[in-house]
This record gives sequence, structure tokens and C-alpha cells, in this order.
Amino acid sequence: MQDINQHVLDAFHVEHREHLEAIRALMAEVAGHDAPIAESRLEEAFRRAHSMKGGARICALRPVESLGHRLETLFAQLQRGVVRCDRDVVRAVNLALDTTEDWMAALVNQQTPPETDAALAAIDQVLESGREPSPRPKVPPIVEQLRAAFQAEYQEYVAGIRIFLAKVSAAPHDVGEGALAEAFRMAHSLKGAARVAEFAEVERISERLETLFARVRAGTFTLDEQTRESIEADLRGIEAAMAAATRSSQPGAAPACPDTSDALPGAEAASADGAARTSSGAPSAAAPAQLETVRVATASLDHLVRSAGQLHGESVRQHQLARALDQLGRQIEDMQRERESLRKMAGASLHQLSARPEFTRISRYLDSVDTQIRELASRIRSVRLTQRRSAWQLAALGQQVQHDVEQTRVAPAESVFQGFRKMVRDLARDEGKQVEFRMTGLDVLADRMVLQALKDPLMHILRNAVTHGIERVEGRAQRGKDPTGRIELTLDALGNRLRVVVADDGAGIDVASVAELAARRGLVTAEQVADRSPDELARLVFHPGFSTSKTVTELSGRGIGLSVVNEAVNRLQGEVQIRPQPGVGAAVEISVPLSISTHRLLRVACGNQEFAIPLHAVERLLRQKAAEVETVEGKAVVNLERELAPLVNLADLLGIVETTPAAASENLQIVVLRAGSRRLAITVDACLGEHDSLIHELDPLSASVQRFAGGILLEDGRVALVIHPARLIDDFKPSHRAPAAAVHRQAARRSVVLVVDDSFTTRTLEKTLLESHGYEVRIAVDGAEALAQLEDEEHGIDLVITDVQMPRLDGFGLLAEIKRNERLSSLPVILVTSLDNPQDQERGLSLGADAYIVKRKFDHEDLLATIRQII
Repeated sequence: MQDINQHVLDAFHVEHREHLEAIRALMAEVAGHDAPIAESRLEEAFRRAHSMKGGARICALRPVESLGHRLETLFAQLQRGVVRCDRDVVRAVNLALDTTEDWMAALVNQQTPPETDAALAAIDQVLESGREPSPRPKVPPIVEQLRAAFQAEYQEYVAGIRIFLAKVSAAPHDVGEGALAEAFRMAHSLKGAARVAEFAEVERISERLETLFARVRAGTFTLDEQTRESIEADLRGIEAAMAAATRSSQPGAAPACPDTSDALPGAEAASADGAARTSSGAPSAAAPAQLETVRVATASLDHLVRSAGQLHGESVRQHQLARALDQLGRQIEDMQRERESLRKMAGASLHQLSARPEFTRISRYLDSVDTQIRELASRIRSVRLTQRRSAWQLAALGQQVQHDVEQTRVAPAESVFQGFRKMVRDLARDEGKQVEFRMTGLDVLADRMVLQALKDPLMHILRNAVTHGIERVEGRAQRGKDPTGRIELTLDALGNRLRVVVADDGAGIDVASVAELAARRGLVTAEQVADRSPDELARLVFHPGFSTSKTVTELSGRGIGLSVVNEAVNRLQGEVQIRPQPGVGAAVEISVPLSISTHRLLRVACGNQEFAIPLHAVERLLRQKAAEVETVEGKAVVNLERELAPLVNLADLLGIVETTPAAASENLQIVVLRAGSRRLAITVDACLGEHDSLIHELDPLSASVQRFAGGILLEDGRVALVIHPARLIDDFKPSHRAPAAAVHRQAARRSVVLVVDDSFTTRTLEKTLLESHGYEVRIAVDGAEALAQLEDEEHGIDLVITDVQMPRLDGFGLLAEIKRNERLSSLPVILVTSLDNPQDQERGLSLGADAYIVKRKFDHEDLLATIRQII
């Protein structure tokens, strides 16, 4: 019986964490967005509180049962509208969640559990008060514009889908593929426009409609009466959601938004008590197969990852062998052509000579050479074909093995960082401060080795935020701040990079004190202090032993400083930035690779040597005539869209002495590097192309040169050093900086971008974004209209940004027409679409797209960075 009880308790220990995280996610949404809470989300929160209460009752954990029961009551009141969700409710719920987590942790560690009275009293207070909702924060003007545009747009899509349903009802067996594709496109566009306009409930329902139409197109669903009724119910749900959103935007309106069923016709959904239900007459989904797991030592897994990276690198070296075989084949073909030419020129003479006895042996030898050359040419062709097939298979296998091995180390950030909440609460209690700590993006997947390497640096940053950043209650009151300080840890994946931001609303960084201390320690001169920006001065805190703390505690003032953060991030080939806002707060941003296996690199030649630069730090590549380089106070600069970047030769920066002087060139090859907000333009002898490779650690002697992040093996066995862009930029210390107005130059022509999208809301967003960054924008509602504009030579368009799902001519068709047109074939095209499956991405890139951006992962900085790289 004791074993059974322990088994049940172990199960509840796992289960309660899932309930806590789900409710925390809802509270984070409520605290971060002023939007109605979907009924389904409140229902889920109620169900989880109910399940947690029941599980605690089974395990005889009375305090946890009481907390779950009180949360269950609160969510029931929120559902009925008796209690309005405001900041007090969020705080009370989070306090109950934190108390539950601490109580269970104390139970596991055999410690004294905390009291639950304060958490229960907080919930009781909000239940009794029935507070009015907090004033709605002001919506940004661009969001207001997008929502106004969507108000008219969604009605067109809803009406169009209803017309389609009417046609199907009239002739159920005569549904054309074109009409069905148009219905799918309307649902797809409705979903994308709702996402842009921040109508989450409409986006969710539209995504369900899009999935349903996709299944009908695939033949797994039919448009029977039940399916049509489900579609009509969704359309009514969209209209109700928009009506509720309109009411909630008016003064005194209740922030409510109706919800419809989450289940597609025939799909399986979970009921409130956890039991499965299936629609009538439809087969239920098969239960997922149980996966077997094994334990693997971390060191063995790390070795396997590196071996897979080397396998991938070896497959790349096959290209060198292919080039050698091609060259050998061409040499043999040249010999054949030369021999045939010689025979034709001296055919009769050679025949006469071969009749003479003294030349018979020479004639036979020449015939033998001819035969050997033909046989050798045939064998070379066969070897070349075999090698190409083998190289292709090796490359595909290497990529697959590397992907599979990388996936074995992928883990959600929550699995490594889940202990941060308790740590911050304990620190705040010890410091006598009130702190509200929030973590978002814990579902981001990354290499567990990367997450583990970031754990200690993030703990150090969070400690600094609590001890140095957040003020005490009386200090915050003097500054007119809320008594409770806020610290937020945010994680997100951007491309193949993991971005982690720790921000607080505390006292910020005293840049003047940092500069004064740095000057006393000889890190900077008084002239350099006056010349540097606040962000650059704040970076001085990353120097070893740098600390402005005047007192020594267990957590600060021991001369450790933030150098440990910088060193750990550098070991991951990452970057760390700090944004000081004295009196307002501070933010530390870390960017590291999602995986520490292979990296995408740009290979460059410089001073008879070869180097590699991580591609994520390359903002753009430029060619510029040496005679046209601009200068500011005698120093070379590059003009980058109203911003100047210093220009320096990479060989000079690395201190490379060339054994043979490079020939002077009229054109400069320029690589613009970026680390955070800092830019540096470097000149190289040549850009040799992109390269996927495993970055190897350097030996201790080479590693002491901190501007290098490691080394890669080249095809010929040589080693190329990998430049660390952030360190290289740090090494460049210009003594003077001039404002942009100091340079006399002609005004550059604004680049013209054609935005092609059938969604009015999406076009409004992209047009506003691009125009605010200095681009001239043209608009087209589909591919056919875009093609007509492009064929008009007067428009002078420099770039096309297009959606894929559009009427008449879709994005793929437009791209194909552009690349087929001799005059337009060099025009760059960016696909921005919700289609995120690999097949669609591969199709777009194979058709010649210069970039493929998925709307679900859309980040305007990524779009702007991509545009800057292309034009």
C-alpha cells in the first residue's frame, strides 16, 4: 500500500507542475495584453484548478487542496463575470501558484512547508471586492489602423465563405477545385489578417477553418451537412468575437469574448473532466504510440554531435574532389581534341610515313595512345558520375544524421530554467523587496548544452537585477513607481539563434559612475568617455573584476561582476548587449546559437590567409569604388542608410603582415558586421562563399587571442580561424566620431519595394513598416496586378515582397513569371507567408526566391535585416 501511495504522489508531483505552468501562461497573457479572455482559456484554467484540487485530495495534501479549491472558485467567478480580471487578480493567482510550488518543493526536499494563509487571503480579498477592471492602456496608432482595416476586411471573407457554402448546398456533388481553393485562400487570408490586427480569437477560429478546407481538398473530409453546419457555426463565432471586441473597446464594456468548439468535424476533443469524446459517426484518432527511452551520458552525446558535424564537413570536402575530377576530365578531353586536330592536319603525311618500316613503331604507338585516351576518358566519366552520386548521398546522410543527433539534445527551456522563479522570490525576500517575476517563452526548444551553459550567467543577471536593479519600496515610492518591482525573462528563437532578454524596471545603470570607475582603473581615458555612447560605456561592466557595489554581501561586491556572463556567452560564439536606462530600468540581451554543432559561416580571404565569419553577424556585403569612399575627419566610413559605420581593413585590424603585397584594386570588397547596435565595416581581399562547418575549440595559446571564436577545417586540410564579430568590434577603438551631418554627400535614391498581398490588413502593416524605414512602397492585391506593374518599366521597382496564397496568380506563380522574364530575372523576391512546411519553403527557394519568411515567426527586424542584405 505504501508503494501505491508513493506512486500516486510521484504522479501528482509531475501533474501539478503542468497545471501551474498552464495557469501561469494565462496570467502572463492577461498581464501583458489588454484583451478579452477567451471563454475556453478560463474553462481550461478552471479545469486545471479543479484537477489540482482533486489530485491533492487523493494524496491527502490538504494545504494544496485548499489552494486549488480557492483558485477553482476564482476562475468560476471570472467565467460568470462576477469578478473582473485586473492586476489584483493576477497577483493573487500568481501568489497562490508560487505558494503551491514552494509547498510541493518543501515536501520533496523534506523541509518545512510554507504557510498558505497569505495566498488564501489574497484570493478571498479579490473574490469579495469584485473590482472594476483597470483602465485600458492606450492602443498604439498603428494597431488602431490595422484593426479598423480588419473590421471591413473580415466581413468580405465571411461573406465569401457563406457564398461558397450556398453553392455547395445547392449542388453538393459539383464542387469545383477552383472554388474550394478560393475558400481555403479566404480562410488563410482571414487568419493572417486577424493575427496582424491582434484578434487572437478570430485567428484561432480562422485557422480551424483553414485546416478544415485543407482536409477537404486532401480528400480526408467531405462537405456534408454536418461539416457545413460546423463551418457556419465558426463564421458566427467570428462575428460574435468581433462584436465582443468592438463592445470591449467602448467605455464600460465588459471584456468578454465568446468561444466556439475547438474540434473539427470528426476530430477528437478533450472534455472538462479529461474524458475523450468523438463526434457522431466519425472515427477517433489513434492513441500515440508509447516511446521507449534510454539514458545516454552527456559526454557521449556531445562526442556524437561533434562526430556528426565532422561527417557533414567531410561531405562538403567531396566538392573539392568533384572539382579535381572535372578538371582531369577536361584535360583529357583537350588531349582528345588536340590529337584529332593533329590527325586531320597531317592525315595523308602520317599515312605515308606509316608505310615506311622505320615509322611503323611510332604509328603503332600513336594508335595505342589514342585507344588509351579514349578508354581513360570513358573511365573518368564513369568515376565522375559515381562520385557525384556518392557525394550527394553522403551529403544527404550527413545532414540527416546531424539533424537526428541534434534533436536528441533538444529540450524546452523550461526544463533547465524552471527553478528561477523560486530563486528570485527567495532573493527578493532576503533583500526585503517586492518583486514580480515573469518568464515567457519557456516552450522554446534549444540544445540542452546551450541552455545549461546559459543557466549560471542568467542566474547571475537575475541576482544583479534583484540586488542592484530593483529599489526598495520606499525608494520606488520616491520616484513615483509602483511599490512592486518587475523583472521579466523572455526567450525566443530567431532563425538559428536563441535570444534571451532580462529586463527590469529598477534604478538602471549609473553610466556616470561606471565611466568614473573605468577611468580610475585605466580602462578608458577621459577623451574616450566623452566620445562614447551610454550603451558603449555600460559595456564596461563586462570587464573582469568590474563592480560598482560599495558593500560586500553574499551576492554582490566581491569583484566578480558581469564578466562571468560575457565569458560564458563568448564560449558559445554568442553576444551580450546591455541597455542602460537610468532611473527607468535596464535590459541585458544575450544572443547565442540554438545549437553548438555546425554553423553557417562566410569565408573570406585576407592577406594570403583565409578566415570565417558567422553569417548571423554579417549585415550585408558591399562593393564600392575606392575613389568613392567617404571620410569624416580623415577616417574612412561607409554610409548605411543615414548611419555611418567606420571602415577598416581586416588585415590592419588583425595585425596581419602580408608576405606578398596585394595588388591595388579600384573596387573594395566590404563586409558590414553588426553586434547589437554596433556596426563595423571591414574590407577583405575576396568573399569566398558560405560554408557549413563545425567550429573547433582552439588550443590554449590561440584561444588567448580573444577576437577568434575557434577554427574550421578546410577542404585541403588547412585551418581557417573563425572571427568573433563582437570582440572584433570591441577591438576597434576610433579616437573620434563625427555626426552624419559632417559628411557632404548627394541624397541617395530611395529604394522602391512592391508589396503583394490580397489582405488589406497585411498590406497596411507592411507598407507602414517599410515607409517608416525610408523605403518607397508600391501595392498590388495579387500576382497578376504585380506582374502588370513590373512589366511597366517606368515603375523602377528594386524588390518584391509577396504573399503566396492569393487569387488569380499566387506568389509561386508570380515568382516563376519574374524569373522567366529576361528583364526581371535578377529582381530579388522575398516570400512572406503562413505556409511553413519544408516542402513549400523548398519550392519557393527552388523557384529562385531570395528569402522565405514565415508569418508565424514574423519579426519586423528580421524582415528589415533581410531587405538590407538584398538591396
